[in-house]
Amino acid sequence: MSATNNNSATAKTIMSKTLLSAYEGWTIQRLAEFFIKHAISGAPVIASDHELVGVVTVSDIFKFSNMEESRRREALRNYYRESCEIDLDETSLREWSGRAEQNCTVHQIMQKEIITVEQAASVSEVAAVMVRNNIHRVVVTEYKIAVGVITSMDILRHLQQDGPGLRLAG
Repeated sequence: MSATNNNSATAKTIMSKTLLSAYEGWTIQRLAEFFIKHAISGAPVIASDHELVGVVTVSDIFKFSNMEESRRREALRNYYRESCEIDLDETSLREWSGRAEQNCTVHQIMQKEIITVEQAASVSEVAAVMVRNNIHRVVVTEYKIAVGVITSMDILRHLQQDGPGLRLAG
């Protein structure tokens, strides 16, 4: 790949314009099924009014699934306090925490900080943002509206595009 081509590429030229989003009200189980169905490992999260409110990944599901029982019960308690203004008793919490993936929502596990880049950002700038924030995907925006997503694989594909073919050692 020539240095000229590499330097002129922008977020807009390598981003995926197909933006699969998760809704913050989905259950964790529905989110997992969504990831499997679309063979993805993360997605931006939108509210019912389509406002971008966070990002969620398979790692967030794993963290939730492996959290201590007491922390899981606390997540359930907080959810019902916030959404229904109900304070659950300990017996209900214990029973429901066993089925937390059906009772907790994406809102409970998503990352509320949304790392974005503008469409005009260079591929080098996008890569730097991803490395600095230790993330594998970044949302691309135009006038603060999500218009695409770039994954670390998109950057690797871009770098390999005009380069020599890779061969497996054998």
